Amino acid sequence: MDRIRLGLVGAGYWGKNLLRVFQGRADVSVCAVAEADPNAIAAVGREVPVVPDLETLIRDHDPEAIAIATPPSTHYQLARLALSCGKHCWVEKPLALRFKEARELVSLAKERRCQLFVDETFLYDPLVQKARDWISSGRLGQIYHLSFERLGQGRIRRDSNVWWNSAPHDLSIMCHWMDSRVENVQVSAFSYLQPGIADVAVASLQLEGGISVHVYLSWMAPQKVASATVVGSKGMLVFEGRFGQRKLEFYEFGVADGKTVSGNVLPIERFQRVDSIAGGNEEPLALAVEAFITAVRAGVLPPSAGVFSQRVVEILERGLPY
Repeated sequence: MDRIRLGLVGAGYWGKNLLRVFQGRADVSVCAVAEADPNAIAAVGREVPVVPDLETLIRDHDPEAIAIATPPSTHYQLARLALSCGKHCWVEKPLALRFKEARELVSLAKERRCQLFVDETFLYDPLVQKARDWISSGRLGQIYHLSFERLGQGRIRRDSNVWWNSAPHDLSIMCHWMDSRVENVQVSAFSYLQPGIADVAVASLQLEGGISVHVYLSWMAPQKVASATVVGSKGMLVFEGRFGQRKLEFYEFGVADGKTVSGNVLPIERFQRVDSIAGGNEEPLALAVEAFITAVRAGVLPPSAGVFSQRVVEILERGLPY
């Protein structure tokens, strides 16, 4: 099988990781990198040609696919150009800054028969997939509440706030686990380090069926936290997402029927951890790249396809417009 010719736009902090993973695959050939920053260019090395922009990359190297790892404000225009030229497209999260832009990209990808893949890396973590199986199979019973915390994770950005930079991780997981429509989004954001750029955000969402969701994000925290909890009528799960400490736990849970007890306290009939799965050595980014290659080759929709990820952009914009 011929190798996929891929062009990379952006070789900075995350672009370097993409370059490493794509170059490590036997079925991908990184034909060129579009980058203007001298420091980033130096990190690319001499094996891959460097061009100043996406237009030059497409014209001179004719890639089959484009991977975009640039600031969020550039995603829409770059992805639109790539798709318009008939290129499969990998876009760093978020897909766009406006729901109407995300929807346009999804429509364009369908029209040009191209894959539009959003880098919502954690959807490819096997533990996130296992949690989805537990939820969809009814192991937790009726879902009541979801809680996400992402503290002290990532770099403090100057081009986007903590809501748009960090929330896509947790919102994409929430959307992957829950098909329920989002009825309400409220976000309280606080800017301490830079005027007008929130570094702390607390979100409260309500899904149809009365399901509540809590999302707590902060760049300023003494400990690194990346966790998710789902509470149901029959059980609860806890996902620990920090690299090197990944695990998924299931707790059986039940309270006595209020009609059969006296006093002002509902006794807990059972609350016990009955399942614990440790994360393996797999790198979620490498699994995401594998899913992208499969999507390009087989034409299947991956979990982070644009048609699904546009829902994340809609929630982001409803909560705190960029």
